[in-house]
Amino acid sequence: MDRLRFAIAGCGEIGIQTAAGIAAAGNATLAVAMDANPALAADLAARFGGRVAPDYEDVLGSPDVDAVYIATPHFLHLPMAMQATRAGKHVFLEKPIATNVRDAKRIIHECDLAGIRLGIAYHAQVDAVSRRVRDVIAAGAIGTIAGIRFSALVDKPESYWHGGYSGRARGDWRTQKDKAGGGVLIMNLIHDINTVRFVTGLEVVRAYGEYGTYATPVEVEDLVFATLRYDNDAIGGLEGGSAIRGGAEGADGDRIFGTYGQVGIGSEGGRVFSLFGAEGVPAGEWTEIVSDQPPTRQRMVEGFAAAVLAGSVPPVTGYDGLKALEVVEAIYLSRETRGPVDLPL
Repeated sequence: MDRLRFAIAGCGEIGIQTAAGIAAAGNATLAVAMDANPALAADLAARFGGRVAPDYEDVLGSPDVDAVYIATPHFLHLPMAMQATRAGKHVFLEKPIATNVRDAKRIIHECDLAGIRLGIAYHAQVDAVSRRVRDVIAAGAIGTIAGIRFSALVDKPESYWHGGYSGRARGDWRTQKDKAGGGVLIMNLIHDINTVRFVTGLEVVRAYGEYGTYATPVEVEDLVFATLRYDNDAIGGLEGGSAIRGGAEGADGDRIFGTYGQVGIGSEGGRVFSLFGAEGVPAGEWTEIVSDQPPTRQRMVEGFAAAVLAGSVPPVTGYDGLKALEVVEAIYLSRETRGPVDLPL
């Protein structure tokens, strides 16, 4: 077999993006599309191929499906991943891996027991800019990491909460804590947490956070701030908001500060400044880090498919998904307990 045969469970806006990635991938193909709204599945299949399944049971019983990409509301990740595992299907889960650490550990455990490959849809591990930043840091270009700043400041329209950015799939699950797991922290900043963990190799050992809901009629937070301590003693500062009127004004993205320089990572690429320089990084000036590689969703799919076909470890593992979620849950728990929380949980 030279192509991994995917089913997509959840054909909303992120499902469409991943379907495009499957279609562009050289080692994957779309076999089946399924959604609680059959019209969405039919539309996705018409665009990218494959047949429409009437329900999830049909997906799991299909001999022409090797792996299931699950892009449903967060609270469904646990039961759908468990069902796929028991049916012998490999699992590619949209982030976050689950709404809480306990459920994430259950998913990982079940996949391990069954010999199922589990991948999480984070981009840093397959993104050329992030990989180059990791190499620059590992080469010592910025010295010892002392500080990290996370920032995700957006102004989400009211329509987002009931239809995402595209309005393709309607529903109110994003507004509810038990279904979404939280707000801007688990929805947005969890990507940054995974990225920084990947490029630095550092783990968070303590978190203190505060959050609240100020400008949005939802249960989940629309503003969060946190302080993090890392296993090398570095300090991290995290800020996120989904109702930041006027947007970030260029403040978005992540910064990693070292004793000899710094790196920045944002949606447009990366930048590095080093006092002493390194290979490909001149001393004493800012250097842009850019990439001409294929779109990220294609690389996500190709990386996961290659691992399954070769019987190797996916680029983003269930453990990676767990470690990012652990930081999120520690921040939520910190606010509830009104004190710092040690990790791992």
